[in-house]
Amino acid sequence: MKTTPNTRGPQDSLPSFALPTKSMLTSSMVWPLSIGLLWTCIAWLIGGPSAGAPGLASGAIVAIASMASDWVVRPWRKRTALQWMTLWIVHEAGRLACSLSLVIVLYFAFSPAPAALLFSYLVCAIAGLAATARIWSTAMRQEHGTGA
Repeated sequence: MKTTPNTRGPQDSLPSFALPTKSMLTSSMVWPLSIGLLWTCIAWLIGGPSAGAPGLASGAIVAIASMASDWVVRPWRKRTALQWMTLWIVHEAGRLACSLSLVIVLYFAFSPAPAALLFSYLVCAIAGLAATARIWSTAMRQEHGTGA
């Protein structure tokens, strides 16, 4: 069977699009930090500084990991929806692995209240996941003409 090296598959016929980079970076930073700040304010009033302090740290860790994951997938490049969905899985796995690793290091380095650290991290991670999922899905719906 003779094949040519320049033969392309069916992906060339699929539309390519870039994701809104500015929106991704902004939401990756703002949502986890704002939820972490909210956690800090509420938990500080209820449980004192030991319960409130991990909130802002968790928000910062999730924000940094999310922005780093955004840069790794290079959202400004045009790709097909199939490629974006594969990269979304890689993006989220990398974001969660990186942020969870940093939270574990924070726990063993400073020994904050474990329940406060765990729950503040979970709330910030879920906020970051919801924000990025909304941006990715909106971009794909708009590209395929199904509305926003």
